[in-house]
Amino acid sequence: MILQNYVCELPEFFTSKEVQDFHTYANTLPVDSGRVGDSQQDNDADDSNFNINDSIRRSTVKWFKDDSNLEFDMMGKIHEGLRQAKEVSGWEHQYDYIENLQYTIYRESTETKGDFYTWHTDAGDTLYDNGIITSPSCTRIMSDPDDYEGGNLQLLDESGTSYIAPRQRGTMILFDSRTQHRVLKVTKGCRKSLVGWTIGPRWK
Repeated sequence: MILQNYVCELPEFFTSKEVQDFHTYANTLPVDSGRVGDSQQDNDADDSNFNINDSIRRSTVKWFKDDSNLEFDMMGKIHEGLRQAKEVSGWEHQYDYIENLQYTIYRESTETKGDFYTWHTDAGDTLYDNGIITSPSCTRIMSDPDDYEGGNLQLLDESGTSYIAPRQRGTMILFDSRTQHRVLKVTKGCRKSLVGWTIGPRWK
C-alpha cells in the first residue's frame, strides 16, 4: 500500500544558478538511451545490460556519478530536500544511500511523435536480497515550463486519482517509489529533469 501522503512538492528548491550548474556539468557527460528493467517494477539503471524498449520509454539520459565538478554541494542539497519532505509529509522513511542521478532528456520528434515514458513504478513491495528497497523517488525539474509542451509528470494514487506534478524550474518532487507514474509525450521543445532514487528499509 502506498502512503496516504505519497507525493511532496518543494517549489523552486534549486536556485537558477544551481540549475544552470546542472546543465553545464551535463554538457560534459556522455549520452545513453533511456533503458528499462526486466519488469515494470524495475527502476532505471546505468547498466548497459538493461533493455531499450521504445514502446515503453523513449528518451536519452546522462549519469551523474559524483558532484565534484559542480560549484555547490549537490548531494548535500538533495539530502536536505529529503529531510524537508520527511518533515512536511510525516514520512518515517530511512535511507542508506542515493543511487547515481539520471539527467533525463525528452525531446519532440517529427519521426516518433515525441519522447515519453509509459506507466511504471520504481519499486514493488518485494525487498531486494539484502533486505532493502527503492524508496522514495525524486525528480528535479530542470527546464522552464515554456521550454516544452506536453511532457507532464503524472502520478496515480491507489484510488486512481491523477496528480500532475508542477513544471516550475528548480522544483523538487518526491514520491513513494511504489506509485504508478509516467511522463507524457513531449510534443514541442525539450524537457530536462534530474531523477534519483534512495535505497533503504521498507517505508513505514
